[in-house]
Amino acid sequence: MKSITWGTGSAFNMGRASGKEYRLERSRNMDNSWSYMVSDDRLTYLHVDNRKFLSMQDMEQAIGEWMDERSKK
Repeated sequence: MKSITWGTGSAFNMGRASGKEYRLERSRNMDNSWSYMVSDDRLTYLHVDNRKFLSMQDMEQAIGEWMDERSKK
């Protein structure tokens, strides 16, 4: 799985996957769950996951699984 580097300060919810091909945005929901979307440098909303994750670790695992599946295509 590729590592994710999240921003700090005002860019706290923005990140990049190792290899720099994907831009990530995470959001904390009202019920304290997490959601994410993936973009690349050409297309915003490359992937928006409709699931809610109870932890950031679960969300990051789902992001990694999505990237792994996409790399197989």
